[in-house]
Amino acid sequence: MSAHKKRRSAGSIVAAAFGNFFRFIAALIMVMIITGCIVASVLTVYILRYINADEQITLDDVTMKYTSIIYAGDEIDPETGLPKELQQLQTAENRIPIKDYSEIPKHMVDALVAIEDKRFWEHHGVDWKRTIGATVNLFLPSRASFGGSTITQQLIKNITGDDDYRIERKVQEIFRALKLEQHYSKEQIVTAYLNVVFFSNHAYGAKAAANTYFAKDLSDLSLAECASIIAITNYPTYYNPLLYPEHNKDRQEDILWEMLDQGRITQKEYEDAINEELVFHTEVAQAQVSPVYSYFVDHVIEEVIDDLMNEYGYTYETAQQMVNGGGLRIYTTIDTQMQDWVTQYYSDAANFPAVGNATYPQSACVITDPNGKVLAMAGGIGEKKGMREFNRATGMTRQCGSSIKPIAAYLQAIENDIVTWSTKLDDTPVKSSAKAAGGEEENDEESLKNLVGWPVNHYRTYLGPITIDEAIQRSTNTIPVKLVELVTPRKVFDFLHDKLGMDSLVDRYVSNGVVFSDVDLFPMALGGLTNGVSPLEMAGAYQIFANGGYFTKPYSYTQVLDATGDLILEKDTTPRRVISEETSTIINKLMQRVTGGPYGTGTTARFQQVQGIPVAGKTGTTDDDRDQWFMGVTPYYVTAVWLGFDTPERITYYSYPPPIIYRQLMEPLHQNLEPKDFPISDLVEEKTYCVESGGIAGGECTTVATGWYKKSYDGGPCNAMHGSSSINLDDEDRSTVKRPNRRKTRSGLNIIDNDD
Repeated sequence: MSAHKKRRSAGSIVAAAFGNFFRFIAALIMVMIITGCIVASVLTVYILRYINADEQITLDDVTMKYTSIIYAGDEIDPETGLPKELQQLQTAENRIPIKDYSEIPKHMVDALVAIEDKRFWEHHGVDWKRTIGATVNLFLPSRASFGGSTITQQLIKNITGDDDYRIERKVQEIFRALKLEQHYSKEQIVTAYLNVVFFSNHAYGAKAAANTYFAKDLSDLSLAECASIIAITNYPTYYNPLLYPEHNKDRQEDILWEMLDQGRITQKEYEDAINEELVFHTEVAQAQVSPVYSYFVDHVIEEVIDDLMNEYGYTYETAQQMVNGGGLRIYTTIDTQMQDWVTQYYSDAANFPAVGNATYPQSACVITDPNGKVLAMAGGIGEKKGMREFNRATGMTRQCGSSIKPIAAYLQAIENDIVTWSTKLDDTPVKSSAKAAGGEEENDEESLKNLVGWPVNHYRTYLGPITIDEAIQRSTNTIPVKLVELVTPRKVFDFLHDKLGMDSLVDRYVSNGVVFSDVDLFPMALGGLTNGVSPLEMAGAYQIFANGGYFTKPYSYTQVLDATGDLILEKDTTPRRVISEETSTIINKLMQRVTGGPYGTGTTARFQQVQGIPVAGKTGTTDDDRDQWFMGVTPYYVTAVWLGFDTPERITYYSYPPPIIYRQLMEPLHQNLEPKDFPISDLVEEKTYCVESGGIAGGECTTVATGWYKKSYDGGPCNAMHGSSSINLDDEDRSTVKRPNRRKTRSGLNIIDNDD
């Protein structure tokens, strides 16, 4: 074979070989393409079916716990010019919402972007360069590690709580990030991120972090402080500035360098920030761990919870969660200086008057203004050590004893012209009805025998005919019982319950065959109540003697805003007239005799260092001295003071303690106030009466005194038949008794049913 043919044959073989090789390569490529398509299809189906790539994260639907803040009424913080914060409420997540991007300092945004996602403003949710690098790093662990998550992806992880180390989770996160940036602006994403991210020490969100670490509002942070806070996000424990300040400082300097390197700050700004000394306010963070709320704050929380339940139909649990973690802004009625003094006084039993018991009783007090605004309270003696503790001022009900008499028996009798200041009634036992003892027996002979000598006066005797003035001074028991029996316990009960908001009173219920009811003589005349009443209820009731006869249910807050600033609760503080101004004035004058009259049981309540401010009041003691009260009223404040043991036992004493407690507590609060008198109705006047008969004094009356009467009172002068004008309300006379000089009223004997 020729050489030429040999060359052609060899060339053909080579060409055929190359042709087969390229066909193999082409086939292989085709197989790979087909396989890739199949894999891509399977992967797409997998993503759609199992990863749920179509799921859209909606920032509007994200629920987060925001810290609720209670403000101190109308008081202004002199440093900030903003409403004074009284208490930030404890939650598992201390979070104060950033409502708008404009609240965030530019330095904080720049610090976040510089260290976490420097191409944030250019990408669309995913930084593909970092993502590819992170993927390669996954298979080449020898390389330096770095993450691929953008701020948008980190936001999604914080919202969903899904941070499992799975490829499908990462793929799902990428799709979610791309979709999120189609629906929200970069500014919205940054704002949301800085609201949800954890900054250690219970601080969630940058605003809470600014408050926790620097006791500042977010907008007031310096560049150095912004970088310090952003440093925490990488590893909240390791970079916690309170635990590891040196770690936080290292990370802060790295952030500042990145900001300088990326042209986000100048060289001078960098140097100033590096050299700035960071001052951390550890007390704020510590208070978040174990806060102590005042009794006032405890009550505000409960009142807001109750009102949310009533207004919106929430369950207690839902309303409580809303108060604790809903970012509410609650504006209260507190007087912080007054509350501080009350807290100080109640912090130690040594501040209280001595008693003879081995251990000192407990006590509670409530102070309001004359129109129901709660200013201060104490729920117990001793240092308060936590939050939502048992509050005896609001959460405890006890029998109120004789302190019920002015708002029940005497109020009804004066309002309906049954008696006047000087009307004489017989201080003698009641013998007419077995029900007077609270029982269910009929009026048989045995029952009447058992009632001889009831009720017993605390002075252990009966004085015969005495004036209303003397009866209230001495805290006589027989006279109120007779007046309530005449008026009827039902009418007294309805007034106290319906008009004065005393919801703790019991109409009627049966337990184990025993009937319990406060609609009876003993409860309505002498305060022997089924469950009792709270100091808050008593303070609320007594306001009618300080303001001319109006009632406003005691309230501790004025309005509540939600986290977005919308009004969700507002107190109706409109006063309602419940008694006439004449009755209010006369009973007020009678109660001033309790603290200033010759027989007064509350004379130790009178101020000793303050002049020109009168004190009206009433003592109240239950059987065996188990509960002791003093109700004090001045032109400025209404105060309820209770003393007793949590497990009732007799209090032994040297001088009756409650009026003394009242004076020690309230006199300092009046020392810098202007002299002021109570409002006096133009429809009452001071007159001279005959001490012997109780009638308006005539020319032949030799023993006279002065009292206060309605101008409408048409009683003529004393007829000089001294000693014969008293009213006996014993059973045999009750049906025929003719009340002297009683004027007709619109409602006749339908006692106090005033329109609101």
